[in-house]
Amino acid sequence: MFYRLGLVEHFGLEWSKLVSFFINIERGYSDSCSYHNRAHAASVLHQMYMLLTHGGLASTCALACSGADGENPNEQLVTMACLVAAAVHDFEHRGVDNGFLVKTMDKRAVRYNDQQPNEQHHVAAAFAVLLRPECNFLSRLPPADFRKLRSLVLDLVAATDMAKHGSLVKTFVGMLDTAASSGATREQASGRAQNAEAHPSTVGFKPTSSEEASLFLRVAMKCADLGHLALSWDQHITWVEKLEAEFFAQGDMEKAQGLPVSFLMDRDKPGASSTQVGFFDFMVLPLFRSLGRATRLATPMLVAVEANYRRWCSVQPANERRGTA
Repeated sequence: MFYRLGLVEHFGLEWSKLVSFFINIERGYSDSCSYHNRAHAASVLHQMYMLLTHGGLASTCALACSGADGENPNEQLVTMACLVAAAVHDFEHRGVDNGFLVKTMDKRAVRYNDQQPNEQHHVAAAFAVLLRPECNFLSRLPPADFRKLRSLVLDLVAATDMAKHGSLVKTFVGMLDTAASSGATREQASGRAQNAEAHPSTVGFKPTSSEEASLFLRVAMKCADLGHLALSWDQHITWVEKLEAEFFAQGDMEKAQGLPVSFLMDRDKPGASSTQVGFFDFMVLPLFRSLGRATRLATPMLVAVEANYRRWCSVQPANERRGTA
């Protein structure tokens, strides 16, 4: 990907260090995790690559790595930051959620004061790998560019926390509403209202600041992280089963320690595979529809998600549709 996108040549990256970094990152994904493993990381990386290239987000969100007042937007730096974030977003995941780490007073929760201990660890540990001399493929990056890249990677990894899902989508939809309203007002005032179908280039959201561009990319990262929802039905089902197995494994640990079993993690009760319609209704569809609204180039992803949703509706009894996964 780095070669194909011209990042190696553009930034003068040292190939041996780039390879060493990603080998070490891959090793940090444990095969003992049925869901949060290297296959998941690779899937998220490919989904993000697709959104950046075929979805057009690399150019649309170039302001995410711009200078003061939006000067000098850097499409290549945004692309590299997004790919790094996707690759490391679950680095050294142990197959348990933030709630488990907090209530067991795990070292990660203590270190990060109970604030997103998983996400904080993933990105901190990944940067520790990067700073090893044999892995630092960004050593030639100008300090200002490195700070921009690091800041965006931190934001993107933090955005994968499901506890932040609702507020993220709400903020993004509010931004789209504001942009649509102000855009319509400008068109009416100038007498230049145009037919969107006749002028498809006018369709979609164009960030006007680094903050808006970063928010757009955080939503894209969320969609990439949940990318299995847009795969074929058989592939999607496989990932749901993997997630359910990981959930049940955490529930077993909670029972063994005398702790309350977390939602959907008790193998003696319905699990994630029994609550997918509710999950799509309240979490998935609002997310992917907001992305599809922001860029029509993401429509194929949304179409695939909605197809899987209809399939779930056809196989899951109405009385089992409550809850989220």
